[in-house]
Amino acid sequence: MPEVIPVCYCGNLAKLNTSWSNDNPGMRFFRCKKFGNRFRKPCQFFSWFDPPLTPHSRIVLLGLLKKVRTLEGARKRERRTWLLVLVIVTVLLFLKA
Repeated sequence: MPEVIPVCYCGNLAKLNTSWSNDNPGMRFFRCKKFGNRFRKPCQFFSWFDPPLTPHSRIVLLGLLKKVRTLEGARKRERRTWLLVLVIVTVLLFLKA
């Protein structure tokens, strides 16, 4: 954690977040809780916490992020398959009784 947490324009402590976009993978930044257009009076405070990534670091992080997303997709498909199998077995057992 940072030693000093910045105060945003509206007087609140800024929140430390992590970006997982393709442009800034793994980069941490501070922003106000009221950042964005969902609020009646949004606060526009935004500040990067981490220094810019080197080109090699960015390539490595994007590769790892792609692998994680691929594995998460495979896990979702596997869970759906097992759920379908469970439903089919349950229906067959119910019909047999």
